[in-house]
Amino acid sequence: MISFNRIIKLRDLEIFRVSKNGTIFSYVVIEDTRKPFTEEDKKLDPLCYMEEEDINAILNVFRISLINDEKLSEEESLFLKSFFSDFVNNTNLTNFIITEYIQEDLYDHDVNIKFFNKILKDIGSNYIVEEFDEMNWIYLSQD
Repeated sequence: MISFNRIIKLRDLEIFRVSKNGTIFSYVVIEDTRKPFTEEDKKLDPLCYMEEEDINAILNVFRISLINDEKLSEEESLFLKSFFSDFVNNTNLTNFIITEYIQEDLYDHDVNIKFFNKILKDIGSNYIVEEFDEMNWIYLSQD
């Protein structure tokens, strides 16, 4: 059985923990960049085959990052990509990129703000989760 737990939800960032039969096997980060594709993004398959005009029409890119301690099986990878791609409203102005990352020491850390920031740094995100009062946690998790 696969379960999904959203462990943090901020305005432009969500982090999920994915478990299979009670064991964590992936973290998923969904980041709203509020920016168009970068020049590096445009080199990725299938973007590299698209017309420049079509790529430049997309004003907002979501980055979906699958972070695991070892390579996912093809079946697990496809399942997670399919599941989380449905989280983004894909329009002619909005699109997303899904990337898989392997972080061998993924489960060697306490799940806290330092952990979130380490994951974000490891996937190349510019987003930083700021320290906040624990009394505000409930409000951050429910907006």
